Amino acid sequence: MLKKSQMARAIFFVTIVIILFFSMAVFVCAEENNVTPYGDYCRDCTIYGTCKEVITPRVAVIAIGRYYQEKGYRLGTIYHKGRFIEAEIFKNGRQVDKVLFDRKTGRLRSIY
Repeated sequence: MLKKSQMARAIFFVTIVIILFFSMAVFVCAEENNVTPYGDYCRDCTIYGTCKEVITPRVAVIAIGRYYQEKGYRLGTIYHKGRFIEAEIFKNGRQVDKVLFDRKTGRLRSIY
């Protein structure tokens, strides 16, 4: 039979292994689910975060598609909501992000 100190060490070791296992799983999921975690801006706008004029919805969708295609992703469903475009981003047939694009400022950010 195990002594109390050996049993305590075994429980401690198993607990640490379980915590490490689940923390790695959370890290992997978080990294995959945020393609644009801190936001970015449209390359079609001249100055960071500003556009000379509001981009049309058609041009905005083309710009978003080009931005994500360069990174190896593709666009899914797209919603036009006033000056904003909401788009689902896919990789290997799985949704990895949902982004909001502001047609007035050219800003792109994750809404997950």
